[in-house]
Amino acid sequence: MKNLFKLSLLSLAVVLAGCSDDDKKVIEEDVVVEGEIFGPFSTGSSQESHFAYFDLNTQSLLELTAEEAATNTEWDIAFKRTGVYLNEAQDTPVSVYFTGNNADFYDANGAAVVDTFVAATPDSELADYTAVTFADIPSDENMFVSDVTERILDGFYNYDFTTHVVTAADDKYFIVQSDDLFTKYSVTDLVQDGMAMTSVTLSVAVQDNTTEEFGETTDVVVDLTSCVAGESKYIDLDGQSVVTATAAYDLTIECADGGADFAIDLVDDASAIQDFTNAFSGVAVAAATHYGFQPNQYTVRAFSENNWYAYNLQSGHKLWSQYGVYIVKTGEQYFKIQFTSYYDAEGTSGSYSLRADELTSD
Repeated sequence: MKNLFKLSLLSLAVVLAGCSDDDKKVIEEDVVVEGEIFGPFSTGSSQESHFAYFDLNTQSLLELTAEEAATNTEWDIAFKRTGVYLNEAQDTPVSVYFTGNNADFYDANGAAVVDTFVAATPDSELADYTAVTFADIPSDENMFVSDVTERILDGFYNYDFTTHVVTAADDKYFIVQSDDLFTKYSVTDLVQDGMAMTSVTLSVAVQDNTTEEFGETTDVVVDLTSCVAGESKYIDLDGQSVVTATAAYDLTIECADGGADFAIDLVDDASAIQDFTNAFSGVAVAAATHYGFQPNQYTVRAFSENNWYAYNLQSGHKLWSQYGVYIVKTGEQYFKIQFTSYYDAEGTSGSYSLRADELTSD
């Protein structure tokens, strides 16, 4: 992959003096001006959103499907509506460090200073961007944070690192939303045989939709001793039973020969939350979207810790950039980025513009 390079104005003038017109055009196209804005890159509408995959090394978008992007190692950072994602498929996952350059955008209590946000422009915040140099890269690599893919139903067992014994974490609860129904369960018993799970017992309670409370629990015992690699066991939560693959079900346990791995999976159209403090006696159906239900696998985004924007500072549900400067580590390279807009010239949302430049010791 070609690395873009920078020339000073003086060096460029000297080089161009001895070049033909065609040579000058090629050189001028390769010159990178620090702080140049790239974009806007559309991520679709809220009803039909899609990822935009950006390669920091070439400062350009890559045309990839979501399936291709899952294993592609060229892209570094991706955008989808308000979400910013880092590539986990590279040999070393891409990570990010927030420089905290824009403290004046927030007051002592951490609240957004509206006038500062509204007055800021790409031009007014360029100096903040160019001020970040190679010297600002933290020497402690632990200050860089990567995206992490989690499984929402993990945490149902305890593992003793000394004895290597696995036991049920019966005080950890999960609430599942599936087919407009809510159920709550914990794993109350687990039988281990070597590296496999040969039996697991779920204590399942179904929500009474007339009172929005979970009812009495019923134990569902899943015998895994008959497991055959390539097959699965199926659990219908609202039916509180083990079922066949042709029936309606909410959870699956993938088999190995004579047992199963220590994992429970949600079906694609279901979602769940972890209620590890046993705080919920039921789900308020009208407010269910605010509970944070997640699919079987979900990504904890590094950018969520230091969001690049503030929301709804004035009327109109608009996003305002806080013009923070982030340092992104990809392989052995470091890049700084600054988001300048979430809108294109027509005001269409989900259209990212940003600055992006490599940081070198030169």
